[in-house]
Amino acid sequence: MRQFFYPKSVAVFGVSDRASNLARRIVENLARFGFKGTTYALGKSAGVIAGRPVLTDMDSLHDVPDLAVLLIPAAQVPDALEQCGRKGIRRVIIESGGFSELDDDKGALESRIIETAAAWGIEFIGPNCFGVMNMENGLVLPFFVLEPGYMKRGPVSLISQSGGLFYDTCMLCSSENIGLNKLVSVGNKLALNENDFLEYLSLDPDTGVIGMYLESFTDGRRFMDLACSAGKPIILLKANRGKGSGEIARFHTTALAGDDDVADAAMMQAGVQRVNNFREMIDCFKIFSLPPVRGRRLALVTRSGGHGVLSADAVERHGFTLAELPEQVLQAMRQKKANVIRATNPLDVGDVYDMDSYPDILGMMLREENVDAVVFIVTYSSESDGAQIERFIKEAGQMMALYGKPVVLCAVSNRERWFAMKTAGDIPTFTDVDDALRALARSFSLYSRQKERKGAYCRAKATEPKGILSGPSTMMEAFQTFTLLRDYDVPVAPFRVARSASDAADAASSLGYPVALKVASPAILHKTEKGAVALDLKDPSELRSALGRMRGESYLVQKMAGPGIEVIVGGKQDREFGPVVLFGLGGIFVEVMKDALTRVAPIDRMAAEEMIDGIRGASLLQGFRGRPAADRESLIHILMNVSRLLSEHHEIRSIDMNPVIVGENGRGCTVVDAKIERSAE
Repeated sequence: MRQFFYPKSVAVFGVSDRASNLARRIVENLARFGFKGTTYALGKSAGVIAGRPVLTDMDSLHDVPDLAVLLIPAAQVPDALEQCGRKGIRRVIIESGGFSELDDDKGALESRIIETAAAWGIEFIGPNCFGVMNMENGLVLPFFVLEPGYMKRGPVSLISQSGGLFYDTCMLCSSENIGLNKLVSVGNKLALNENDFLEYLSLDPDTGVIGMYLESFTDGRRFMDLACSAGKPIILLKANRGKGSGEIARFHTTALAGDDDVADAAMMQAGVQRVNNFREMIDCFKIFSLPPVRGRRLALVTRSGGHGVLSADAVERHGFTLAELPEQVLQAMRQKKANVIRATNPLDVGDVYDMDSYPDILGMMLREENVDAVVFIVTYSSESDGAQIERFIKEAGQMMALYGKPVVLCAVSNRERWFAMKTAGDIPTFTDVDDALRALARSFSLYSRQKERKGAYCRAKATEPKGILSGPSTMMEAFQTFTLLRDYDVPVAPFRVARSASDAADAASSLGYPVALKVASPAILHKTEKGAVALDLKDPSELRSALGRMRGESYLVQKMAGPGIEVIVGGKQDREFGPVVLFGLGGIFVEVMKDALTRVAPIDRMAAEEMIDGIRGASLLQGFRGRPAADRESLIHILMNVSRLLSEHHEIRSIDMNPVIVGENGRGCTVVDAKIERSAE
């Protein structure tokens, strides 16, 4: 992998001296950025590009290039790969387009590329990509023009499935004073994919923050494993968020745990910061280039009462608190030559017109032990105070490094001084305090989770799959369903299956009234809607009446469960992340309330507790308005065991246990209805 970023020589295919030629821009970028290695330009006709001759055949090369870049018609790519293989080139970037991204019928051409590369042991990126960039050595391989004057080297690396987002990242980071390190455009991911580069960048000492734009996960579980062990902030902008699975939501689990819900849960478990848009990604690049915020206590400094109110609102909205500033700090502010409008937190310094005193004010805040971060909203006259504020921004970056606490600067300027303000120091600036604190909350969330987990694996240790569950139908029979749950130590209501009315009467007598009666056919998924369930039957007379109404071929007779709160526990096999488990409020309103959380299985105890505490209705389980708390321990036990069941039986497509009756603390839980769908044999 290292040779893709640190080659000593690069051969660019498809170069000509035509002004419209795209491959020549790659050669020109390498020259502009001072690539120290050797650049070979290869094309059909001789010429000179950026002082380098255009060679017309591979035999002209005196050595074997470490890396080849192909920007030629798609149909010519297999032959070019063959030439690379014969020459001894083992790393190739295929920037050419015209493959399956445009036409599904290009599968045969892509297969030829894969076969040719495999025959010669070639690793390749693409096709349909912008290649890679490495700001450390001037390796700049996109076929669009870039200039070193506005590109800054720094800690942020990017993996992008989109060439457009790759380009936009370069442009916006250059405008926002964000330093870039390594960028890779993975294109169609025919060979190397996002996981290969995530693994490399996770270990790269010069990469401090990893940004990603993806439209699909190649292997979701490997992605989680890599992200868990990365030890670096990972910012993900994931497209294709719609309910596009095409599945018919026959199970509550399928309806509640859509593809994107599972992706959200997986990223949360892995500690990945998933953002909603490109602006949020750039804000995260800014905030994660600062020291981590290790607590919730913020000091706010403004020159405007309006900014103070807005910032205080944002503090509360994003889960922070206003630090209590000691009297000596407030007194020091009062002793300034100019009056301080309000010596509190937020600190309003609207009457302090000496901008050179700002570093002293910032230093006072940073030195306080009960201040975890300082948010400084800098309002100033661009015409008269611009030079002073730019000095302050530079000093703020130095002080932040000295004290190891984040300094969040919010400032605006006029058009002429805008970029001077942005690039004044090695510290980013924000425009809006709400955006800044939203990003800062992500920093605190990641720090807290890493501290809480103490480096522990983000998922419980996986277990080996067991034997395949078989049967005549994809829907498991009631007896098999409840027996399987019981085998996994999931508490189910005592039950018996009856084939006739007399069998049902015997079962009810054996179990003891009151009982529930249900038609046992797996074809009836929602029994209440079909009149296929009768509850709280107190005696044989009520049982006979219910049997007369149902007229089923077989019945499930269950002992009625005691009172409690109805929840749903379920799971399914997700196409990108494998087995996932779901928990939420249950009963007949489950899809109306949609109060449920999903986690990738297997889960550990901590994850189970997070699920129970994370739903909106968690207070109902904790004891609402004097009611006893629900049996939390039993519920944790169920979630972990269902997680294990799904992990050991990948043939289970979906499982719904709804409702699960959660009794008062110490009285346990009871599964009263359950259905399992398995893969067809």
